[in-house]
Order: sequence, then C-alpha cells, then structure tokens
Amino acid sequence: MKKIIIICVTLLGISHLSAQMRRGIGLTTGTQGSGIHFAGDWQLKDDMIAGFELRFFDIKNETELPVYNPYTGEQFNVGDKALIMFPMFGTIRWLPFEGKIANNFSPFVQAKLGPILAIDGNEEHRSFKNRWRKAPTIFTYGGQLVMGASFRQMSGSAISASIGYEFLPMGQTVDDKNNYDGMAINITWTFGLKRR
Repeated sequence: MKKIIIICVTLLGISHLSAQMRRGIGLTTGTQGSGIHFAGDWQLKDDMIAGFELRFFDIKNETELPVYNPYTGEQFNVGDKALIMFPMFGTIRWLPFEGKIANNFSPFVQAKLGPILAIDGNEEHRSFKNRWRKAPTIFTYGGQLVMGASFRQMSGSAISASIGYEFLPMGQTVDDKNNYDGMAINITWTFGLKRR
C-alpha cells in the first residue's frame, strides 16, 4: 500500500510539473557547427526561470566545402568532420529587468550546464551506414553562458535570441582537437501554456 501511495504522489508531481512547463524549439549556430534544440522552462520566481535543453549539434570543419560533380550529378562535402553531439543541459535564466521595462522586451542572462554525448563517425566513408556503424562515443560535460532577450507575445509564447560562449571540452583528442569551444547564437520559439 505504501508503494502505491508513493507512486501516485510521484505521478501527480510529474503531471503538475509537465502542465506548468513551457516547451520550445530552436536553432543553434556557432563557430564549431549548428543544430536544433528542444527546451522546457519552469517559472521559479518573477525574475528566475529554470529548465533544460536537449540539442542535436553537428560539428563542422573550418575547411569543409560543398562539391558538385557535374558528370554524375552527385553533391557531397569535402573535408567533412563526422562528429555529432547531443548536449543535455540544465538551464537557469535570470531576468534582471523584469517588471522594470514596460513592454514585451525582456533581457536575460542564462547559464547552461550538463552532460554531452559525442559520436565520432568515420570521415573516410560517404555512405551513412558505413560512416556511423561502430562509431566510438565520448561522454563528457560542457556548458554555455549567454546574454539575450525574449520578445513575449500576448498568447504567452515568446521568441528568444541570445549570444554567448559555449564550452565543449572532449577530455581527449577527437578529430585533431581536444575541445570544441566557441561562440554560439541561439534562437528559441517558446510556446505558451495551454489554457483549459
């Protein structure tokens, strides 16, 4: 009986947190590559928001070039890095001017920190199957510090743009580098809470 009560309370808590979560999707681009992300936010206080960010990040080589073969009609990249990352960041956002600016413009400072799963494919192969089959994985930690602004809508949704620095240490040499730190630009579309 005690286990059933604990399970019920846990499920109710998860249901409440899920109902209060604002979800969003976005794009990230920077000096090391680009990707897409999914985000979830909870309002802790008027000027503090906590959440998470799950991202797919494709690392690019500085010398990578798209090439078109006019004889075969094939298009491919030369100098490509077959390295992808899946950062799973916990986030905390501070809104220093909340309630002090009279319009929908809301500047913020945000910190992100968490584990990163990196998969290093074989650049020698062009076919997807051969490139990613038996690819080694690297598990590490990273983070991001950003400054930006949210533009809120009447519906409760928002568009946020931010720029900052990303820390992506590998802990070992991966494709001739031991880190993929660099500048990053994020654009996120956050949807408003559903009203019932």
